[in-house]
Amino acid sequence: MNTRVLPTLILILTLVPSLIAEAQNPFSWLEESIKGLTDALIELLNLLRSSALTIGRVMAGLLIALGVVLWGSDIFSYKGKRLILAGLILIIVMEMIS
Repeated sequence: MNTRVLPTLILILTLVPSLIAEAQNPFSWLEESIKGLTDALIELLNLLRSSALTIGRVMAGLLIALGVVLWGSDIFSYKGKRLILAGLILIIVMEMIS
């Protein structure tokens, strides 16, 4: 009987601390999953933000270039001035966002 008690006691002493640690936070696997999901979502949003800023800057440049061409052609000079102004406003907004 004494030979069974000692291994059982050693087994209990090694398993109990790990069971107590798991009992204190039974949803640790869920927390890790949620943290991974939020990190991936933040990375996706940062990628979308940088892409939107790049597209906005390109559009502002195109608006200004087209506005200069129209303004210089003297056919649609009023529309050219408005396109230049819209491009400048878009550049300012893009720089304020970034």
